[in-house]
Amino acid sequence: MTFRSTATFRALGTLLLSVLPSLLLAAASLEFRELPLPAQAGSAFPDLASAQDGNVYVSWTEPISADSHRLLIARFDRETDAWGEPHVVSSGSGWFLNWADTPVIATGLRGRVAAAWYRENPDGGYHAMVSTSTDFGATWTAPSRLTDESEVVEFVELVPLLNGAWLAVWLDGRNRADSGNMQLRSRVLGSDEADTVVDPRVCDCCPIATLVLPNGVVVAAYRDRSADEVRDIAYRRYSRGTWSEAAAPVQDGWVIAGCPVNGPSLSRRSGNVTAAWFTGANDTPQVLAARSNNLTRSWNLVIRVDEPTKPTKGMVSSAVLRDGSSWVGWLEGAGDYALRAIHGDGSLGAVNRLAGAVDDGTTPRMLLLDNRSDRPARFLIASTRNDRVVTTIGALPADPNAPIDDCGCSPEEAATRGHAVEGEIVSLLPERDALLVAHEEVPGVMPAMTMAFQVDRRVLGLVRPGQRLSARMERRDDGKWWLFSIRILADSTP
Repeated sequence: MTFRSTATFRALGTLLLSVLPSLLLAAASLEFRELPLPAQAGSAFPDLASAQDGNVYVSWTEPISADSHRLLIARFDRETDAWGEPHVVSSGSGWFLNWADTPVIATGLRGRVAAAWYRENPDGGYHAMVSTSTDFGATWTAPSRLTDESEVVEFVELVPLLNGAWLAVWLDGRNRADSGNMQLRSRVLGSDEADTVVDPRVCDCCPIATLVLPNGVVVAAYRDRSADEVRDIAYRRYSRGTWSEAAAPVQDGWVIAGCPVNGPSLSRRSGNVTAAWFTGANDTPQVLAARSNNLTRSWNLVIRVDEPTKPTKGMVSSAVLRDGSSWVGWLEGAGDYALRAIHGDGSLGAVNRLAGAVDDGTTPRMLLLDNRSDRPARFLIASTRNDRVVTTIGALPADPNAPIDDCGCSPEEAATRGHAVEGEIVSLLPERDALLVAHEEVPGVMPAMTMAFQVDRRVLGLVRPGQRLSARMERRDDGKWWLFSIRILADSTP
């Protein structure tokens, strides 16, 4: 523990120093290991979803008979570092399943989960069915149609809203026979209002990406389609029932007469957002990524992440780490799954490959499993391999010199983020990585009270009950209040 005097806080010493985040080395390699998943032979179409409260889920389908299937979901158990017991979302016959337009899941806070899948129409085409859960996927509502207005609903994305409702965004073909156009439409599940047209002409069959910002605004990225067959990625923002155009990182100018079946990816941590997508502009298949440090109001970096010497199929995923780096994953031609870091300074890390990760004609998924200052970051990959859904963890090397700093920001930002708070440590809560603190009033935020704050777990070995502290507190994406930049005050117990 390093001590320094400070008259302002009467500090005995500085417990935590705000330091610049340590950079991942360019040569850092991921260590892959399979995470056993109780999926049977013939299982397929995996999806992954993570909630702001830290819960992570995987879903997949399994055949019951020649014409019937079931959709299952499992939640990651952080205590055992394994998948929990799977639960059946729904089962039935007449399902429409293919490698591109697959069932999806989405997550909200406090155990809320939603799922969507597709059933064939008697007269052709197919519509989407939805079901929701409020108990971490253990029980589900009876399936219902996403919309009664259309018989051609594809590539659904479900998004949690701050008021507890679910926003659905999808590709809609109700006017395709007349105009030849697929549309981007949306609705709030359970609403009596009509479906909303977000964009009247979009690419026919590319998946959509969505992202929820801290203020509840939803950002959607999708492949647009101009009258001249330019099919670049477009962006829209949803707020309080209204859609508006949003800034795009770049216009690729990819002219293609048919749908490439390759959608974008969006990911976020704090104010940092990463977008990734596949393009074939200028007859050069490649994976591009862009970053924003102001929640997509503008973009400050566009970079190619795949290797020109390796054929790429796209199917991108992305994740943002606490150190400011972005990771992008994509599928290569040989069935290998590749991941690469874009460091905070814009430089690229080495390409990491999970060889033979994906059966031909299937789509992998990737997300960030966990990323704390006191443990290595880990990625979770779901794919279909050898006719079975499997999950794999890719872990970064541990950093023995990682600072005790759960802010993940610069010293300048640490001084302004959140709210200043003083109080006394009542007890340590090691099972929750938390401190119980009796704190003074935080004007305009909360009254004086005793409450638990999340902390970097290494803090627990450096403090004790009875000590007074000064710190910054903020509510994180997981919905919990965290303490950082902690200082032990001079009038604390020796």
